[in-house]
Amino acid sequence: MSEALARGLRFRVLGSGSTGNATLVEGGGARVLVDAGLGPRQLADRLLSAGVDPASIDAVLVSHEHGDHSRGAVAFTSKWGMPVAGTPGTWQAAGFGAASLPGWVRFEPDRSRMFRELCVRTVPVPHDAASPVAFVLSAGDVSLGHATDLGHVRADLVEAFRGCEALLIESNYDPAMLRDGPYPWALKERILGSLGHLSNGDVARFLERGLGEECKSVVLAHLSLKNNHPELVLHAAEQALARGGRYGVNVVLASAEGTGWVEVGRGAGRPGRTGDEQLRLF
Repeated sequence: MSEALARGLRFRVLGSGSTGNATLVEGGGARVLVDAGLGPRQLADRLLSAGVDPASIDAVLVSHEHGDHSRGAVAFTSKWGMPVAGTPGTWQAAGFGAASLPGWVRFEPDRSRMFRELCVRTVPVPHDAASPVAFVLSAGDVSLGHATDLGHVRADLVEAFRGCEALLIESNYDPAMLRDGPYPWALKERILGSLGHLSNGDVARFLERGLGEECKSVVLAHLSLKNNHPELVLHAAEQALARGGRYGVNVVLASAEGTGWVEVGRGAGRPGRTGDEQLRLF
C-alpha cells in the first residue's frame, strides 16, 4: 500500500459542471472515481496529472445516469479494467446492461459497500433521475460526503453528512441569473423544481443550519457557467457560515478543471486549486 493511500482520506475534483463531473477519492488502501462524466482520455489525462495511474482505480461509482456524470464510465472502465458501481435504477437508465463492462457492483440505496478498507454508503437524493444517490466515503474514523444533482436537501442527507469532516455539494445557480438567463422556461422550471438543482441560497441555508460540527472543508461544485458566478457562490457560503459561527470551515470552489487535493480529517489543510422552499432540512 502506498503512503498516499495509507495515510488517511483525501479527494480531488477532476471536473465539475455541465461539461463533466468526476472526483477522485483515496483512502483505506483504495482509489475510486465518483462519477465519470468526462471522456475516457480526459479522465486518464487528469488522473496522470494528479500523479495517479488510471489502472490503479478500484471502481467507478456512478451517482446517476445523466451524461455529465456517466458518459465516460463504460469506455474508461473497459480500457482500464475496473468495475462500475451504481444502483439498479442507474444500471438500467444508463444502458449499462448493453455494455461489456469489466464488472458491476450493485448499490442498494442507503446501504454500504467496501472497496478494500474504504466504506462507501449511498444516500438517496431527490433529482429527476431513475435512482440517484449521494455518497458518504469513510476510511478509518474520517468521512467525506459527496452530493451533486439534487433538488433540495432532505433530513436524511443532513443526518448522513453530519459526521463528515469534509463535504462536496453542488451550488448550481443564482435564481435571478437563472430566471433572467437564456434557458427555455421549461428548463428553468426543471432546475428550480424540487427534483432539479440546488441554488446558492439552498446551500447557504444548509451550511448555516445543517452542517455537522466535525466539518472543516466544504467544496462547492457543479456551478452553472450561465446561471451563476463564483463570487456569488463564495459570498453566499461564507456569509452563511459566519451566521452559524463556523469561522474555521475552509471553502473552495470547484471549476470545470477541478481542484487540487483536499485532505480530510487530521492534518487537513487548505485544498489546492486549479484555476426558497426547496431546502427541506427537517
